[in-house]
Amino acid sequence: MKAESGENRITGRKRRVISIGFLILLVLIWELLSALIARPFLLPSPSAVFQSLWEHREEIFLTHLPATFGVVLAGGLLAVLLGAAFAVAMDWSPWLMRALYPLLTVTQTIPVMCLAPVLVLWFGYTFRMRAVVVILVNFFTVTVDLCDGFASTRQERTELMRTFGAGRLQQFTMLRMPTALPNLFTALKISVPWSVIGAAVAEWLGAPAGLGMYSRSCMLNLDAAGLLAPLMVLTALALGMNAVLGLAERKLMRWKA
Repeated sequence: MKAESGENRITGRKRRVISIGFLILLVLIWELLSALIARPFLLPSPSAVFQSLWEHREEIFLTHLPATFGVVLAGGLLAVLLGAAFAVAMDWSPWLMRALYPLLTVTQTIPVMCLAPVLVLWFGYTFRMRAVVVILVNFFTVTVDLCDGFASTRQERTELMRTFGAGRLQQFTMLRMPTALPNLFTALKISVPWSVIGAAVAEWLGAPAGLGMYSRSCMLNLDAAGLLAPLMVLTALALGMNAVLGLAERKLMRWKA
């Protein structure tokens, strides 16, 4: 057992080394292409992007990043709660499943960019409008993945719990919900980058602060390096949140290994 865990650690270390090496290679290729093109307004070099990020670090990290993170956190949590509520209700009632699932699917056929201007008319350039955009982007993913997780419960295990006299609520809390946990974490890992994208899109339309708003102002000023700097921060934000989710998954689901 210890040998296996040691091999897993070595394998994980190799993966990280390969990933970091590949990332460095991409940055070097980017730097080379930027030098060959020699048009910073089209393709700024990574060094120029990092320089812009450093020069505006206080504005980006103290003003715009907290605004975006607040929208991502609030909208993402509400999307998870709403999606989980729909999934539980549809798992509990087949009639609700037949009634709601087509309607939820229809909501995903309308691009959020088309709905965002309508949300601006309803809520204005407010925190609520940006949170609603994040919710619309994510709740369907949570709903579908959780429904699939509930449906993957083995019938023989359900029958065994019935034999022991477990009621429907006990079957759900002690069997169906633990079975669906891997699907829930999968949905969360998908929702994190989509939450970041949704928040940036909403801020792009208009917001008092946020990385999307900062990126838009840089675009209007033809500042390509400044345009890419907040995108790097958004990427780091999504990767960091997914790393936290991965740690929580390993802690909560040790039985899966």
